[in-house]
Amino acid sequence: MNENNELSLPNYIVHSLMAAWGMIKINPKAMDYFDLSSDGFWKSFWAIAVMLPVFILSIIYGAQAEGRLPVATEVIFFFITLPLTAVVMYYFTRFMKIGTNYPSMIIASNWITAINYNILVVAGLIMNLLAPENKMSLIVIYLLSFYFGVYVVWFMYKTSLKISGFLAAGVLLFDILFSWSARVMLLKVLDPEIYNKMFAAANNLPS
Repeated sequence: MNENNELSLPNYIVHSLMAAWGMIKINPKAMDYFDLSSDGFWKSFWAIAVMLPVFILSIIYGAQAEGRLPVATEVIFFFITLPLTAVVMYYFTRFMKIGTNYPSMIIASNWITAINYNILVVAGLIMNLLAPENKMSLIVIYLLSFYFGVYVVWFMYKTSLKISGFLAAGVLLFDILFSWSARVMLLKVLDPEIYNKMFAAANNLPS
């Protein structure tokens, strides 16, 4: 909906979140409700502002937990994730010869990321407060993470890029590996102590 660029910024954000919610509900027509203009592409990075209050809340909560929180890593990763992903996906989709609908994919991805992030972080904080050592809480978080972080994102890639489900799974895998690698590299550079502890713990896992 290219006329969305005539909306005020608050209305544009609400409209975009509603479009993203339609995609989260696996509505194949949800892409029709995004502003897919060039202006809409750049405006979609306002999704960072939508996530910011919950991010600040998670940092405050994490500061009260045991152990040192990698604040520098988390802050930098939070602010660079969407722009960096957009740059990397630009080259990746062209390498895979599926870049025709790249702008539409970034628009949908940014707004879905905003909703997914807020839902999963808030759900995690609530579960941690109400039942921090309950196995059922972990199961609920894993299920939510799979639906929002895997299934919905897979559907978004499939729908926005107009590719097969199999190819969308490959794009999703690349996205996950890139995001994980970027976070680990930031952790190694900015918080080497936490990085070393994390990998020491991983190496000591029972076989």
